[in-house]
Amino acid sequence: MIQISNLQYGLGGKSILENINLEIPDGEFVAIIGPNGAGKSTLIKLLLGIWEMQQGSIQTDGINQQEWLKTNIFGYLPQHEEFDRSFPATALDIALMGLAGKLPLATRFKPLHKQAALTALEQTGVADLAKRLIGNLSGGEFQRVLLARAIVGGSRYIILDEPEASLDRPSVESFFALLKSLNEAGHTIITISHDLNVLSRYCSFLVCLNRTLHCHNHTELVSAEIIHNTFGDSVRIIEKDY
Repeated sequence: MIQISNLQYGLGGKSILENINLEIPDGEFVAIIGPNGAGKSTLIKLLLGIWEMQQGSIQTDGINQQEWLKTNIFGYLPQHEEFDRSFPATALDIALMGLAGKLPLATRFKPLHKQAALTALEQTGVADLAKRLIGNLSGGEFQRVLLARAIVGGSRYIILDEPEASLDRPSVESFFALLKSLNEAGHTIITISHDLNVLSRYCSFLVCLNRTLHCHNHTELVSAEIIHNTFGDSVRIIEKDY
């Protein structure tokens, strides 16, 4: 379980997050939505420990976040990541990168590490592409390889920042179906997303964020009408059209 209490965060004299109190039970498929500048990515970076807390607290599994992160990791798929697709790396090489942070510097990958990466690629449906160069992967295939990198470390938590941003509609549907299968296998999924239609089919817990929490519900997703009433005209920003 992730518990966020009285969280406040500001930058350059500007308030970004105010009075965030939220509990995310284990096993949920969580969607965080809100207009641009709502603080969604800031909340994720605080969860990941990328940014230091200013006020309030975050606990994971009942442990203070900074202490938890000393011995645990989140699986993380960022929105934008620079890769030279002409670099002669294979899908297996990219998946193995998810283990790099758990090994001492200059340690070479062993057969058990490669097997773990292959298992992660199998879980994301691209084990048959393990030896393929990343420059020869489609956008949807490459996204699945990056997801394999995120889960290879064995974390129960997977955090994603707008994973649909670079995908076409069929790939988005396929990718969220994959996330749902990982969720049903025991992973807690937390994703920032702009696609309300997809979220309504796959997610179980909705967080509406616009600097402060406007709604959160783990029984059923809030309707687009309620979201529009909450965010006003900004709702068009979070209704993705392909």
